[in-house]
Amino acid sequence: MENYQILGLVGSLLLIVGIAIPFAFFYPRYGMMGYGGMMFYGFMGFLVIPAFVLGIIGSLISDRTIAGVLLVLAAVLPIPAMGFIGIVSFILLLIAGILAFTSGKKT
Repeated sequence: MENYQILGLVGSLLLIVGIAIPFAFFYPRYGMMGYGGMMFYGFMGFLVIPAFVLGIIGSLISDRTIAGVLLVLAAVLPIPAMGFIGIVSFILLLIAGILAFTSGKKT
């Protein structure tokens, strides 16, 4: 696997972890509207899940140009849902997209 593929997979998995942590710890205890409005995290899932799918597809594709576009889209799409883990995944996915664009062509 190339470096951009590994970074893309790790960044995509961190997106899912970043949205799953609030559901695992806060939702069962406080419900939909309690403690910071868990409904907000549900709406952010609509941004994170497509970004996760784009990141996984971009990491598994062999065409570097398309992979770079998908990885950059996966980095930019969930910006409103950013927490600390979201920022780390944003950086990883953005670096993976840039590496996919700049690395040489496979022969």
